[in-house]
Amino acid sequence: MLVSIEDLVPNKLMVTKERNGIVAKIFSTHFGFRARCVVERNADGMYTVEFPSTPPGISLVQMLRVLGLGTDKEIREAFSDNEIIRNDVVLNLEESPSKTKDEAIDTLSRKLSPGQPPEFRLTRMENLIDNYLLPHVGVEKTRRMDKARYLIRMAERATGVANKQVVVDDKDHYANKRVKLAGDLMEELFRYAFQFLVKDLVYQASRADARGRRLQVHTLVRQDAMADRIRYAMATGNWIAGQTGVSQLLDRVSYVSTVSHLRRVISPLSKKHPHFKARDLHGTHIGKLCPSETPEGPSCSLVKNLAITAEVSTGVEEEDVMRLLKSYDVK
Repeated sequence: MLVSIEDLVPNKLMVTKERNGIVAKIFSTHFGFRARCVVERNADGMYTVEFPSTPPGISLVQMLRVLGLGTDKEIREAFSDNEIIRNDVVLNLEESPSKTKDEAIDTLSRKLSPGQPPEFRLTRMENLIDNYLLPHVGVEKTRRMDKARYLIRMAERATGVANKQVVVDDKDHYANKRVKLAGDLMEELFRYAFQFLVKDLVYQASRADARGRRLQVHTLVRQDAMADRIRYAMATGNWIAGQTGVSQLLDRVSYVSTVSHLRRVISPLSKKHPHFKARDLHGTHIGKLCPSETPEGPSCSLVKNLAITAEVSTGVEEEDVMRLLKSYDVK
């Protein structure tokens, strides 16, 4: 059997207070690729952006200029007309390392690819922005302005939390969690195995072409290249993204122990760390998770069980929700 895994909800903006300041983060997920995108506001009111494969400390204003908001006026108008937010925007514009769009592109590309020729720098910067910055908004060049607006909303939420106008998001609230059932886990595993098969097919084809051989499908596709990876994960329980113990032998000691095992939910958090808040019983667990059935010791409250009354809904297609929102004129 495959044990269900709970995880933070993807594509939802969450703002929390951390040591460095206020952090607005989102786990942007697009076709299995998950990117942690962050806008951070320090104690002085300066905004920085961070996303995969980039160094920390990229100025938000600099990123907005690269995405298409070239002038100070455009950036000021894109933010909402709130005095506290306006103060932060003016400060960030004054302290910005680049004052024009071309300057911003040159500075950012140098920071992302130091010591590289200009053509390579620009290509890599555009690739990172399109594919790694908020991929759920879109990976096309035409969606860059939408990404700029999303970053602005993230910054505004961070300022709101810093000035106690907006409440901090609760990571342990069960509305901010999603449970991956066997179908989701097998989907992740299949995607990983299929991507390996495609890469292997390209490699075998390029090698055969280099040697001047005829390209034949039955010789290029290696037998069991995909199936071996699926079988290995199912046999050992070692899943993608370093998750262990996902596939387990079903407990058949009694009917109750079988039902309990099938309804088990494990947390991806490390058992070695205290995680006091994550282990606490939260008010939103009522009717969803059993308050008493959990092991003692290091995995206490990180391994949970669904309540007898609980059912996990499998969700709906995003397009249907988007269509419904547009019909209500929600922008």
